[in-house]
Amino acid sequence: MSFSGKIKEELAQHYAKARHCNLAELSALVHMSGSFEKDGYGRCILKLHTENDGVARKCFTLLGKTFNISTDVSIRQGAEGHRLRTYTVGVSRHEDAMRVLQATKLIDRYGEIEENLSLAQNVVIMQSCCKRAFIRGAFLASGSISDPEKFYHFEIVCAAEAKAVQLQGLILAFGLDAKIVQRKKYYV
Repeated sequence: MSFSGKIKEELAQHYAKARHCNLAELSALVHMSGSFEKDGYGRCILKLHTENDGVARKCFTLLGKTFNISTDVSIRQGAEGHRLRTYTVGVSRHEDAMRVLQATKLIDRYGEIEENLSLAQNVVIMQSCCKRAFIRGAFLASGSISDPEKFYHFEIVCAAEAKAVQLQGLILAFGLDAKIVQRKKYYV
């Protein structure tokens, strides 16, 4: 297992005592690795995707603890010769998916699904403990870190520049330097 994978396994075992911090971490996981769709009847389905089984367990547990909902878990094995597995934690009941999307600020007051990560004055991350939890969740969802014994490199990959800028703002709030680099169609 890679150094980054080991760190994710360790962080995936950490659960905040406060519900608001668990919600902030889950919010980052949904924002960074979640996908949602509406079926032909307008019902919403939410899915969280990861390649790390510890992160999948964490998503499963946070959804259960924070919202008291049941989830579906599926594992997809990579093509022959590839050891890569993809874990999907799904919320298929419309009402539950909508509760999660509303709490994580991915849906507006009219019930429309929003793609933008709106962290400006977001109640999910007002406290510094919640900011830390959100950054932890973002790292678990789409981050990597190299072994500092060899060289130092930490990154979180974002699909949209607005997400990267807002995540950068959270990191800067702790007095740490954070830069944004565009790599192909992603912002790192």
